[in-house]
Amino acid sequence: MDNTSLDDIDLTIIRELSKNGKESYEKIASECGVSAQTISDRVKKLRNKNIITRFTIDVDPVKVNYPIEFICELDINASVMDDVLAVLEEIDEIHIIKITTGIHDILCIGNAQNIENLHTIVERKISTIPGVNKTYTSITLKKIKHNQILNFNT
Repeated sequence: MDNTSLDDIDLTIIRELSKNGKESYEKIASECGVSAQTISDRVKKLRNKNIITRFTIDVDPVKVNYPIEFICELDINASVMDDVLAVLEEIDEIHIIKITTGIHDILCIGNAQNIENLHTIVERKISTIPGVNKTYTSITLKKIKHNQILNFNT
């Protein structure tokens, strides 16, 4: 199975597990009309091919005292991209880092405990990284949609 030869069963597995990573193989098997063992074997193959890369939890940041979600876009010197990324990866409050096209070079999403903590993250941890020329920070006011459920045309 290569990444381009996913059939309807594979796509159903991915869709159902992206909705609920703890969904039982029996329930998915019932929906697909196959055995739970078949689903188990398919999940193993999807993991071996790095199509399913991990199973994780979704934590409510408000309930763990990190209610402020921020987006920080960075303009950097391209020659130090790897060095900047390595430092960003070590900042605990940042949970998403992406290299982007367009106006800015890197997009980071994270959570802060309060405005003072956000200031510390941006001004003392991010802005001081050698090669970071400018940062643009926004605060999320309201989440409208938050999931990684992949909706395929199946």
